[in-house]
Amino acid sequence: MKKSFLSFLTACLTLGGAALAQARTGSLSGRVVARESGRPLVGAKVTLTRSVTKEAYGGETNDKGEFQVAALPPGSYVVEVDAEGRAGARLNVLQTVEAGKTTVIKQPFELESERAYSVIRGAVFNERGLTMPNVTVTAERVSSADASLKPGKAGATVTNGVGEFAFRFPGADAVYRVTAQAKGYRPQTKELDVQKREARNMAFQLEPEPTRRDSRKDRADE
Repeated sequence: MKKSFLSFLTACLTLGGAALAQARTGSLSGRVVARESGRPLVGAKVTLTRSVTKEAYGGETNDKGEFQVAALPPGSYVVEVDAEGRAGARLNVLQTVEAGKTTVIKQPFELESERAYSVIRGAVFNERGLTMPNVTVTAERVSSADASLKPGKAGATVTNGVGEFAFRFPGADAVYRVTAQAKGYRPQTKELDVQKREARNMAFQLEPEPTRRDSRKDRADE
């Protein structure tokens, strides 16, 4: 009888201690989904960093893309989420955890796929440094580390109203030859070595083609 009473007392103390600990801490929950489809992301890693002490607490999403990190000391937390094959996300607003309560992040984290392509972007200027709209820009693939990407024409576009252009190619190491040409101007060509999933910037400055008057003047000067 005495042994049973001691066991009962121990159980009460254990439960009471757990309840007291829970009352002194809080929890934080949320959801993680794929941006392009809205489907839940399973096994995404969640990291909570307490803003004052920099202590870190971790969690993981379940098969519904949901997470809940418990036993958090009251305070403000930075929330970061990562998933394999996805770009990470971080909340810019600190989340406040209160003792005995669960803070729910209502807006789900939407993670984008890691960029599976390379980008070449740039602008075209004239001889006076002014941007040039409606310039034809072509891209030719010279070589690639990916055998499936054959050499040859890779894309063509025209500059927008502020003289800018952009190409998006499969994310593999490759060399591209880019040419800008406009009526009344000499075409200009540049080569770029683009690494896997890299974004490269470039600029062209086109010079006017010589006019007949300029040609006659040059001959006369000779």
